Amino acid sequence: MGTTTDSGGVRSVERALAIVDLLGEHQALGLEELHYLTALPKATVSRMLATLQEQGWVYRGLSDRRYRLCARRLFGDRQLRLKRRLVEHAAPWLLELSERTGLVADLSCFDGERLEVMESAIPLVLRKRYPNNCQIVGHHASLFHSAMGRACLGEMHSDEVQRLASHQQLGDETLLRDIEDDAHKGFGQRTEGHWEYPVRLPFLIRAIALPVRVEGRLAGSIALHWPEDQAPVERVLSLHLQRLAATVGQVQQALEA
Repeated sequence: MGTTTDSGGVRSVERALAIVDLLGEHQALGLEELHYLTALPKATVSRMLATLQEQGWVYRGLSDRRYRLCARRLFGDRQLRLKRRLVEHAAPWLLELSERTGLVADLSCFDGERLEVMESAIPLVLRKRYPNNCQIVGHHASLFHSAMGRACLGEMHSDEVQRLASHQQLGDETLLRDIEDDAHKGFGQRTEGHWEYPVRLPFLIRAIALPVRVEGRLAGSIALHWPEDQAPVERVLSLHLQRLAATVGQVQQALEA
């Protein structure tokens, strides 16, 4: 009896380690991919993943439902660990924000030069309008045209904003004045009529965003975005800006705990 239990336990550990190794090698994998690569029954892989999640080994993306190793299980790449930590702490709050507002909640990470979309929570009421092949997670957004980018720029000294503008060969004084106005308003708003991502949604959107700081350092931003025909910016500001600000505060508190 004891031998059977021990061997069963060893097999479980071996299977779990195989999944961890694959996630370390491939960065992100879905259930179907792990089922294929491990040659294990899908139900077995699903149970293993649930256990690894409970034990803090893996994180499952909100937008793509793929599995990744958690930040504290990563070694060697400090920047990647910081990004994963930001995502993992923000995810529950993004979900809550999205469902309460009925809008898409996006999280970005800013590395000082570029802005990467790290996670996105889509409420049930909007999922039919956002096909899977139009996800923006993993793409770099425009610093100067996306709401998330402009929220970050609003936190920077004007000299740094000018440096980034020169680096991207932007000389539009009107655009730079708009970014200054965003800083005074206290939130970022996307440039109307300009698409800020390498992939396109099948409809126009509006967006507002607030910066996220961790230990006094600008880490990224959180945005609410929605189909343009759903509501004007002013209505979303009046209804949801305070809730967005509260979410940013909760994420910052979670990261500094």
